[in-house]
Amino acid sequence: MRAVAAVMALVLVLMLPAAPAAGEGDLDDARRQANALAAELAAAQSHLAELDDEVVALEARAAEGNARRLVLEGALRDIAVDRFVKGSRPTIPLLTDDLHSAVRAEALARFVIGDNVDAVDEYRRAGSDVELAVTALEETKRQASAAVDSYRRRMAAAEATLVRLQRLDEERRARDEAARAAASRAVTRRGTGAEPAPRAGGGRTGVVLGGGWLCPVQGPRAFTNDWGQPRSGGRRHQGNDILSPRGTPVVASVAGTVRPHQSSLGGSSYYLRGEDGNTYFGTHLDRLSGVSGRVEQGTVLGTVGNSGNAAGGPTHLHFEIHPGGGGAVNPYPTLSLNC
Repeated sequence: MRAVAAVMALVLVLMLPAAPAAGEGDLDDARRQANALAAELAAAQSHLAELDDEVVALEARAAEGNARRLVLEGALRDIAVDRFVKGSRPTIPLLTDDLHSAVRAEALARFVIGDNVDAVDEYRRAGSDVELAVTALEETKRQASAAVDSYRRRMAAAEATLVRLQRLDEERRARDEAARAAASRAVTRRGTGAEPAPRAGGGRTGVVLGGGWLCPVQGPRAFTNDWGQPRSGGRRHQGNDILSPRGTPVVASVAGTVRPHQSSLGGSSYYLRGEDGNTYFGTHLDRLSGVSGRVEQGTVLGTVGNSGNAAGGPTHLHFEIHPGGGGAVNPYPTLSLNC
């Protein structure tokens, strides 16, 4: 009977953490807030990318307009020289509204005759196009500057929430460990020798779910479905960004063969050819662990960072899934199940 009572006591102790403990609601709230901020941050990043592309297009338009205007100006100069040589000197001020040089326009106007009005009009239109492009460019740059400020505020909020999430997660882990230790001591005192079973972590602390798959970021994390969102240069996002504090371990989601990779775009990266038939790609790591070749599931491949073209932005793991080693697919459903 003493043994049965001891086992029942152990079961009761192990069931206690499953109920909402003090701070457990705060942890869930922090997770929801972190994911919401991740969504806002991804949207802000997409907006910035669109504005950057617009700036590039407007700069090209202004440069093209300037080049065209200079060509027309040269043509009008040739006309002026030709008329001057022939002794025809009309004084009609046809170019008094030139946007760039009233003095030069007045000089040209003295040498242009009526049958060149079309060339003059085209020259005026070119100047007007340049002015419109420059005005639009200045406004877009203003919007981009405001968008950068907004992005930085969201980034700071996301980072602060992740720090809070990390603290709450550590507190929860400490409570769980204390409960297990208490259960173990209770069993030992009663002489049963039974070992407490581990508590299920619901996929939030690295528990393998979804057919034996492990979340690649082992620590506090936040992410959203940012697959396909706009990125600079007209690109589309081919993965999900998992926000996490710098130095958080990045692990092999499945057993397989890992190959480290370095590039200016992604910085420190890895390819994992999984034994499940899929290839996984992670990039922007702070550092790689140095492992290469065959690895077991859960092997630390590196740590979260913001290397490559992510420098200066939030620390995160850009994560891709390539079924069968082919084209990338949206990893969000898999991450939602396992992270």
